[in-house]
Amino acid sequence: MLKQFIGPFVLIFFIVVFILLMQFLWKYIDELVGKGLNLFIIGEFLLYASAGLASMAFPLAVLMASIFTLSSLGENYELIAMKAAGISLQRVFLPLIVMACLISAGAFLFVNNVTPVTNLKMRALLEGIRHQRPELQIREGVFSNMIDGYSIRIGRKDYETNRLYDVRIYDHTENIGNVSVILADSGNMMVTADKRFLEITLYNGHRYREMVDRQTINKKNKTYPFSHQLFERQIFRMALPDFNFERSDEQIFKKGYQMMNLDQLTYVIDSLSTVSRNQESMLRTMIKPAYQSPHGDSRRIDTTLRTRIPEVFMPVFRQQSKAKRQASIQNAITDTRSQKDRFSGVIYEREILNRQAWRYDIEWYRKFSLSLACIILFFIGAPLGAIIRKSGLGTSIIIAVLFFVVYYVISMIGEKAAKSGSMTPLWGMWLSAIIVLPVSIFLTYKATRDSTIFNQEWYLNLIRKGLNVIFATLHTPRPAVDMDTTPDELRTETLIARLDELSQQCEIYSKSGMTRMLRLGGIWYDREDTALTEIGRTYDHVRALLRQTPVEAIEETVAEYPHAILRDCRIQVKHQWQRVAAKILFPVLWYLYVKVMMQRMTLRNELDGIMGANRNLINELTVDN
Repeated sequence: MLKQFIGPFVLIFFIVVFILLMQFLWKYIDELVGKGLNLFIIGEFLLYASAGLASMAFPLAVLMASIFTLSSLGENYELIAMKAAGISLQRVFLPLIVMACLISAGAFLFVNNVTPVTNLKMRALLEGIRHQRPELQIREGVFSNMIDGYSIRIGRKDYETNRLYDVRIYDHTENIGNVSVILADSGNMMVTADKRFLEITLYNGHRYREMVDRQTINKKNKTYPFSHQLFERQIFRMALPDFNFERSDEQIFKKGYQMMNLDQLTYVIDSLSTVSRNQESMLRTMIKPAYQSPHGDSRRIDTTLRTRIPEVFMPVFRQQSKAKRQASIQNAITDTRSQKDRFSGVIYEREILNRQAWRYDIEWYRKFSLSLACIILFFIGAPLGAIIRKSGLGTSIIIAVLFFVVYYVISMIGEKAAKSGSMTPLWGMWLSAIIVLPVSIFLTYKATRDSTIFNQEWYLNLIRKGLNVIFATLHTPRPAVDMDTTPDELRTETLIARLDELSQQCEIYSKSGMTRMLRLGGIWYDREDTALTEIGRTYDHVRALLRQTPVEAIEETVAEYPHAILRDCRIQVKHQWQRVAAKILFPVLWYLYVKVMMQRMTLRNELDGIMGANRNLINELTVDN
């Protein structure tokens, strides 16, 4: 079992990592192309990205490998042989369960110890790559500060000609504020051959500059000389740092929640909880009720004694002068507004702190949920493989990817809800496990019971039976026939007459409507088909005569006489909603039409068989006579 499982698991794991890496590479392709990076830097970047994507590849690899393993055993009848030898399905699963637990533990160690390090190194490396060619990072409508001392904004960029439009450049190299700005209608941007300067060629622009320096900017006189230049074409150069690739300092990103292991996350969460409790205590202190005394000073209310504002407050307040009363009211309004602003500030800080704490909580729970996903998806994949019993890439991949997509979508919904505060981080990160776990238990139970829930024929038969119950085919009434016959009825002339009568009835019925294509609305039962009822009565009477005929020459032909059902080929409607529902659900109406047409063909073949058998009997009886 382990040999059957390990091979597909390793292969699928690397395939999934490769597919996810290609998607990741497509996302960051603009960050890598045209930067002059060597293959070692690009390979290192992809290696770090692969380590981060491996956490997602573990559950999917376990799911698909378990499906492949069990479906292959089922298709080759090895599972049946094991069960015939007295080995239960639980015993068959046991080695794979142990392996899934080991993979889950390995995934936890990998996510907790390796992923934070690789995320940190990849983030620092990506930041260094972004600073490698700053002219490629300038985006439309966004101020870029990638070059020290300059702030650049472009309105639009033509990516085919590399032409820039609506260019704004703010020069902050002297660190004295926005005293120099360049505006141009268009321009081009490129790095010089020696890689030392970013050269911007500007067209049809203006340059504004306040003639100020560090000695005059601190003086009280704020009036400075001003210069304004017009130009049709001007080359503007910005000094670039060394073009050689430099990694960003990892310490800058070390406090990110994605760069921490479980112990570090726990420490940060405890610290944020302490700060949150202090803010809550501050809020409780701030909202202690207070009132303005009649003399204009603010006094606290002792809430422990449940006292209220003294009842003599209003009489004493009215005795004060009008100016003092107005001043007291204004002071109360000012204090209330001030307290409200303080509340709003603390509450806003508390909300920011909570959102930050939620992200650390989410990352803390993620390390466990990803590991548990390996076990949960195993108990989905292994029972599915035992039930499907079809190896190969088609069915197994479709079902495995479908379940993984459902699991991943639910986990993303829970994570987004946790980040927005709609759910707690605990419920948000465990939402997918809570939903998928009952499915895995159900599939495991069905697999141990040899269920056919993934048998296509089982579902088709179930649908067919359901439709047959709702839309029942009309059964033509067949009157009871007296099987007792008289000697006159067994005479050859009488038997030939009855056979000829039955053939004429069948021929008339066939020509009356069986040769025409049935209309879509003609599938419903409107009235009793008396002609078919009469054919059935005559047919039963003829069969009774043939079973008792004394003519030995036709015994072989009588034995081959067709056994016909002669069922009406229409749908019986007991309630009007059945017809309306069939019209609304067009596939159901089409199924009923095909069903009626098939029964119609069966009835037609029965009538043709009866007429052919009657002709043979009439010929044999005539010759014998």
